[in-house]
Amino acid sequence: MADIGFNDNLDVSGRTFHFQTASNTGKGLVRCEIFENGRVLSTMEVDFERRKDNKTHSIENRLKNIVEKLHQEMMSEIELLFLISEKVKKLRHSPSNCKMGVMFLQNNLIEDAKKQFELAIKNDVEYLEAYNNLGLTYIQTGDYKKAIQIFSKVMEKENVFADMHNNFGFALMMENQFQKAVSELQESLKMNPEYTETHYNLAILYFKSTLHDSTDEFLPPPSIRIQRAIEQLEKVKKKNFKTFDLIYPKIIKLADKKEYTQLIKILEENRAKIFARDTLSLIGTSFYLKFMYGGKGLDNEIIKKYEHRLDQALETHTDYADIWNNMGIIHLIQCRNLFLQALSEFKRALEINPGFEKARKNKKLVENDGKEFLILLRAILK
Repeated sequence: MADIGFNDNLDVSGRTFHFQTASNTGKGLVRCEIFENGRVLSTMEVDFERRKDNKTHSIENRLKNIVEKLHQEMMSEIELLFLISEKVKKLRHSPSNCKMGVMFLQNNLIEDAKKQFELAIKNDVEYLEAYNNLGLTYIQTGDYKKAIQIFSKVMEKENVFADMHNNFGFALMMENQFQKAVSELQESLKMNPEYTETHYNLAILYFKSTLHDSTDEFLPPPSIRIQRAIEQLEKVKKKNFKTFDLIYPKIIKLADKKEYTQLIKILEENRAKIFARDTLSLIGTSFYLKFMYGGKGLDNEIIKKYEHRLDQALETHTDYADIWNNMGIIHLIQCRNLFLQALSEFKRALEINPGFEKARKNKKLVENDGKEFLILLRAILK
């Protein structure tokens, strides 16, 4: 069976993006790549089963539909992303700016992400999430010095959260500032003892510090650091992350052989794969932006798709509070949609029978009492 592909350009906000989507029947997947100025920005892959659905639909037709659907969805996502960003720029609403930046960051639109986070800070200098995400942007680009500058500005503020200490600690560690890094990572664990990513980062730090600064008086002797690193990894192991489970045996063997350079490399290379926090939170972030500013782009089919993605995420990340929070919001929005549907159905009943008093009473009750629910939902989403 021949592979199927689509190529298209999208002009939006004065820029041109190229979309290339194709099937790979040998691997049983469809892959979409997004380019700007010849640079790959992001990719999306979906699996497909090589089977016949029924007598009238061949594998080829079904595969073509899958490829075309992914192609169009990715083009629509980028177009909507920039359309929403234009609305958000005018609002002076830091949470929306911050969420917009996260979506740009996910699509590797680094400069766009920075502008949104900086705008969020300009609109509200106390909005810590914006500083955290701006610092993460510099971490993603490998500019750890700049990330340290960003985090250093706000660590003395009130309400600094565990994520910030964890990310600041990671940036410090990557610059071999191990004493400060340990303090930040330990502070993160004081706030959230179950913060698995911090345990992982501490393990890297203990291994790494033995190579770069084995005589540091602030840190315990190298043999103790190695022992503590293993203890941190054992805590991560208990969470049953699939990617970590695959590399764990090799890590332990390398530790036994004292091959710490190779061990550290494996831990650093797999860190982003293991901790999909940003990817998972994107489900809720994307949903929020589409619901608040995307207009008709968010229908019941899309809502069910987000719910399904969150359900899948919870199968392997049951201890991620963000996912449970986003699931609650989605279910509230589903209630809102059913509420509006019920209202339209009472109205239709009255159109058919203007004298139907029961329908009139129900319509009035929904209109009056339902306002409080809609106010609640709006308040939650702010």
